[in-house]
Amino acid sequence: MNTTPSASSSEEEATTKYVCGIDIGSQSCSGCVTRPDKNVVVKPITFANTQEGWKVFEEKLTQLDAAPNQIVIGMEATSRYHENLYYELEQRGYQMRLLHPGQTHHYHQQQGLRAKTDRLDAMTIARVLLSGEARVGSIPGEQVATYRELVRLHTCDPFPRNYALA
Repeated sequence: MNTTPSASSSEEEATTKYVCGIDIGSQSCSGCVTRPDKNVVVKPITFANTQEGWKVFEEKLTQLDAAPNQIVIGMEATSRYHENLYYELEQRGYQMRLLHPGQTHHYHQQQGLRAKTDRLDAMTIARVLLSGEARVGSIPGEQVATYRELVRLHTCDPFPRNYALA
């Protein structure tokens, strides 16, 4: 994951109406929406990490009085579970921010937060973005992702050493 300096230019800050944090899991996600002044607009909700589940959360986003390009959405880079949702939201015009899980964990500890749940993690992700301390990463383009997958499949050993050929 490539990292770049923090989230935004002054133009972008002026147009950002909402900041969203999404905690990604293999089966489900939790998401919340806040304003730049840190007031919670949509309390953390849980939704399935499927296209049907994403629609539930996106309905919440479309009910906001803002265009997609005025909404910043942050999520952690968790294995591969975040990629499909990231691409889906990016294609719809939302401003996407990918965070390293260690960064949000460190922020969580700095704030002295003790409980750790998916819903609280979604709020923490939104707060990291609002803090201005976020170092955002990027997801590789489709071609790079395809090459990575081909290399991964090519380097897999089809016959593990303990596999006996008959």
